[in-house]
Order: sequence, then structure tokens, then C-alpha cells
Amino acid sequence: MSFLFVGSTGDRAGHSLIAWAIGRRLLEKGMTVGFIKPFGTDPVHLHGQWTDQDAFLFKQALNLQEPLERICPYLVSDESWREKGNDEILAELKTLAGETSEGKDIVLILGSRHIFFDDAACPVPDVTLIPELNADFLLVHRYRKASKAVYSILSVSSLLRERVKGVFLNRVPVEEIKEIQSRLVPSLRAKGIPVVAALPEDTVLSFRSLKEVGEVLDGRWLWGEDLDKPVGSMTVGATDLTEGLRLFRRAYNKIILLEPVPDSADTAAPRPVAGIVLTGGRNPAPALLEAAKRADLPLLLIQQDTFAALERLEQSTSRLSPGDEVKVRHLLELMDLEGALDRLLESLKISRP
Repeated sequence: MSFLFVGSTGDRAGHSLIAWAIGRRLLEKGMTVGFIKPFGTDPVHLHGQWTDQDAFLFKQALNLQEPLERICPYLVSDESWREKGNDEILAELKTLAGETSEGKDIVLILGSRHIFFDDAACPVPDVTLIPELNADFLLVHRYRKASKAVYSILSVSSLLRERVKGVFLNRVPVEEIKEIQSRLVPSLRAKGIPVVAALPEDTVLSFRSLKEVGEVLDGRWLWGEDLDKPVGSMTVGATDLTEGLRLFRRAYNKIILLEPVPDSADTAAPRPVAGIVLTGGRNPAPALLEAAKRADLPLLLIQQDTFAALERLEQSTSRLSPGDEVKVRHLLELMDLEGALDRLLESLKISRP
């Protein structure tokens, strides 16, 4: 049995999605996978209880049997545990990890937002927790600048040494990816750093679901059930409103939510519409609601005006949800092009119990 601790250097590096992809591949290989996120950093209220968004995601994605309070025991929204000392919390986590690992081939442990920064929500730092749990470590670093990447990666390596089993350079700007793969990655590997892969920034991985758009905008769904559908882009124009949706061209206060399309798609052709947001808070005319029903098109009503809504969407951070299957499948495809997961799993030397 193994523990794999997945940590991050912050800046929305993508360690939750990468951990999900690893868990998915392990399940595909017939492994039994456990999951713990020691400290909740993203509180969410679901089914009458507070939990952490990642805890909910991985419970669904990995079909975990443990209750949410054991998947993520220390929530930022819960003050009751803060009177405990760090030694007591660490002892409880070690016990929990041992119990979770029973009958598992591997337990994934998701770290805090940033491995280096102190956070009141995470009183036991990742760099302390990793050796205490005797865990292997995978670092996910969002690439911004070569010098910063090298400094961060070497700093982590000096702290955790042989525990570092892999490093992902994630979200590399597309225009830099070839240089990073051909120069920086080999340079780091020559220093003994086990770089698994450099992955490019990819719009597919930054998509929101319709449900998340509704939550961010605090809106009310007037029609629609398939709210896990991904939103690839948005527009206030009307050129994509064809056939049964032409009636919506008369509605001036709206945002058109568009489905993801491949880069090779015909740019002159109308793009598929995922949903429509009606802004300004006024209920639509009955004819518009009927048009949405006939097209089976999700229709969201919000109070904000159009440009305030667009600004809120652009400034808010996207959350992963169990409905984001398209993201994890796409990430696995990117990783397989690099042979990244095979390389990582080989370094972990996972054995069946």
C-alpha cells in the first residue's frame, strides 16, 4: 500500500484535476484507491452539511464509501477543531490515514493551496505532513516564468528529497510549450528532478458547467435539466442563434453560453449553444420560454446587468465538479501523449495488497 501526496505551489496550478486524472487511471488499472484531503480549503454546503468541494468531488469520482467527514476531517468552516494542538491533529490524521488505507492499493492525499505558505486553515504544513505519513510526493507547479519554476521546484526537492516522485509543469503558455519541453524539462531531469511532463494551457480544462455559471451568477433556472454541460465560451452577439432560437435575437439583455468546439471547427459556422442567460431580472415573454422548452435549452434568469455578469464570471475561480468528465478525459489524453502517467506510476512502484 502506498500514500501519494499531491501538492501545489499555488496560483491555481491544477493539482485537484491532476489528482483526479491519476485516480481515474488507477481505477482503470483495477487498483483500489482511497482519498483524503486533510484540511478543507473550499467550503461548500451540500445536502444539509458543510464539506469541502474536493471531498465531494472525489467521493463521487472515485466512488468512495467513506463519509465526507472522514474524507476531509478539518473544515475551514468548522471552528470546533481549532482548539486542538498540532500534535493532536497530526496524530489523528495518521490514524485516519492508516484506517483509510486498509484494503487499498494506494491512497491519494490532496494538499493545501500552496506547499510553502502558512495558512490558518491548514495548521500542519504539507512539508510536515508528508514525511509523517511516509508518503510519496507529486508536485504540480503552474508555469509562469522559468526562473520561478526552477527556484520553486528545487526548493521543494531540497525539503522532501527522495520523496519527490514526480513534477508536473502545468498550464504552460502554448507559445512556450515546445521550448519548455525541449530545454527546461531536460535541464531539470539532468539535476535529478523527476519531471513527469510539461502540459500546455488548454481551454478545455478551464471550462465551467452550466450549473456552475448559475451558482456564480446567483441565478434562477427557468428551464433546463442537463446543467453539467460544459460552457466553452460566451458572447453577447446573436449570430449563433439559429433556427428555433432566432426568437432570442429580440432579447437585448442576454448572454449566449456556447458549447466547446475544437480548434479545427469551421469559424464561419454557427457555434452550438449550451444555454442562455437573461440579464436584468425581468421575466421573459412566454414565447421565449416556450422557445427554450422546444429547443430543450437551459434558460437562466439573473438580476445583474449583462456586463456586470460577464465581469463576475471572468473574475471568479472555477470549481471542479463530478460533471466535469470532459476535463479529466481530456487531461488524460494530454498526459498519454507525453507518456506521463506511465512514467509516474512506474516511479511509485505500486503493489497490490
